Amino acid sequence: MNFADQEEIAERRKSRGKKRRNNVIWNTLTALVVLASLTAVGYFSLLFANPTSSLNPFPPPTMPVPINIPTATMTPILPTATFTSIPVITTLEDETVIPTEYSATVEISPTATTYSPIYLFAVKGSPVGMSNLVFHPSLNCNWQGVAGKVTDIQGKPVDNLYIRLTGTYNGQPVDKATLSGGAKYNIGDGGYEIVLEIGSAPIASSGLLTIQLMDSSTEIPLSAPITFDTYSECDKNLILINFQQSQ
Repeated sequence: MNFADQEEIAERRKSRGKKRRNNVIWNTLTALVVLASLTAVGYFSLLFANPTSSLNPFPPPTMPVPINIPTATMTPILPTATFTSIPVITTLEDETVIPTEYSATVEISPTATTYSPIYLFAVKGSPVGMSNLVFHPSLNCNWQGVAGKVTDIQGKPVDNLYIRLTGTYNGQPVDKATLSGGAKYNIGDGGYEIVLEIGSAPIASSGLLTIQLMDSSTEIPLSAPITFDTYSECDKNLILINFQQSQ
């Protein structure tokens, strides 16, 4: 073996040694990366399971303590007691009358409490008798009924509110209802109409009929009950009653 061959063998050994060192370095780095990945996965799994852990550098904010609001209790108002002193008269054997101790009588004067309902709608103006020909030009005098409009506080029409008419008409009980907006083609937007009689002459009555505006789903009164009269004259066979929101 000559010198050149020996030098080539030494170079190969040197190259293999360098390659082994490089492999050891890369294997070590790979192991470190795998270990760091496993550590990171374990760390984030711990934070996911327990976000409030002391290892979490960004813990979630602490929820405020709920406030317990005490239940309101009603304190009854007792009636006012008025005390009146009345002397007690004692009669002795010698008929000498002297006042002795005073006793007290209690007069209870309870305070009466009345409640006035608050209605959202009120009658605009007053019920007015007029001719039905204004809204029904093709009809004649043989007709009688009630009509009007329902508007909000700004004067805009309101539909689908319940209008109920009750009482007595021509000696018979009456209980009729309709919805606002149901007669918009004759009365206008928000208009309603309830026919009392058709085909016969109108009759006069006083305080026998009542009309009231209600919520269509709950029938809660939205206006006070309005009592009105009817007339036998042809130019008053339609009673105009308009409702407008007041608050």
